[in-house]
Amino acid sequence: MLEDLKLNVKTKLVALWSSLMFLYIYADYFRLMVPGKIEKLIAQKSPIGEITPNVLLIFSVLLIIPSVMIFLSSLLKPKLNKWLNIIIAGIYTCISLLIIFTSIKNEWQYFFVLFNIVEVIVFSIIIYQALKWPRAK
Repeated sequence: MLEDLKLNVKTKLVALWSSLMFLYIYADYFRLMVPGKIEKLIAQKSPIGEITPNVLLIFSVLLIIPSVMIFLSSLLKPKLNKWLNIIIAGIYTCISLLIIFTSIKNEWQYFFVLFNIVEVIVFSIIIYQALKWPRAK
């Protein structure tokens, strides 16, 4: 028999946010292979319009938050940690769902829809893990 170690909630959350960042990286990498994507980047076009310093700032914040959640999930006190994970994962679930519904029509975006479906699943597990955070005895 192999020993099955119990992981605490913080460790699970760190692993989930880390997995999510890999999903983001690979989805964006594969997205560069969509016909016309490189040309749009060169022409400074993004999914929400022209690329400007403010758009880059918004995109940066959107990617910095999940990155920071990796270490915040390991450092924060349980009560703040629980609610921050629930709120952030809830917001990002909405973003992923929006991406799914706006991308599903385009055959070249099916892979991106798949990535976002998996992201929604990971966010759901984050929310579930945070909600069932064990109480102190």
